Amino acid sequence: MARGLATRGRFAVAYLLLGAAVGVSVGGLIVLVQRSGPQPAPPWSSWQPAAGSTDSRVLEIAQHIGSSYRLPSGDPLVAIKVGGAQNGNDFAGVAIVKKDNPRALDKSFDPENTAVFILCGDNPSTCVISQGAPKTVLRREALELALYTMEYAQPIDNVLIFFPPAKGQKKLSATAFFSREDLSSSLKHPLRRTLSQSTPPLPGRIVPSEQKTVNDLTASRLYEYLGITQNVIVIQPPSSGNSA
Repeated sequence: MARGLATRGRFAVAYLLLGAAVGVSVGGLIVLVQRSGPQPAPPWSSWQPAAGSTDSRVLEIAQHIGSSYRLPSGDPLVAIKVGGAQNGNDFAGVAIVKKDNPRALDKSFDPENTAVFILCGDNPSTCVISQGAPKTVLRREALELALYTMEYAQPIDNVLIFFPPAKGQKKLSATAFFSREDLSSSLKHPLRRTLSQSTPPLPGRIVPSEQKTVNDLTASRLYEYLGITQNVIVIQPPSSGNSA
């Protein structure tokens, strides 16, 4: 009888061990099921336009970026005006001429996929910023504007941005021009990996690492505005020492 009880005891222990093993296996399966499937990618930005059409999205982006940048006084850094086809005019595209020959075409860009913005200061007649034009922050604003436009206003692939004239100047002359190819690496990851400061910095308050990023992504994209020919905006690489 004692041997029978001992045998039954061994069977009971075996069943307990088997049950525990099955429980561990089922638990492991549940964990694997819970872990399976790719995690959703983080959003490119915390804000995005709600409008449906491309033209409306361009306008919404301009309003959002324009309201984000401020002068130390609290006034807006610039107002952003929308030009090009989004302004309902006869815009026929952008032409880049060669640096050493303004009569020789280098590249041209169609109006259908090109957006144009004008950064205009508080002087309504000249667009000059009366409190001074902070170059690095203006370039940051231009870069952010181009990134948002290419991310959310497709099929826009090219963005031309006019900077406010410097004090003493009476007309627009300095521009930045970005193509999707220029910014492709920045469009592949969230915006804050490119521009880490979530609140646009005041003039003189941009952190060194971000200042380097802005310079790296904009320095070679600066152009001089030459004028308009047959509704085509003509720009040229700047002469040495004459950049925005």
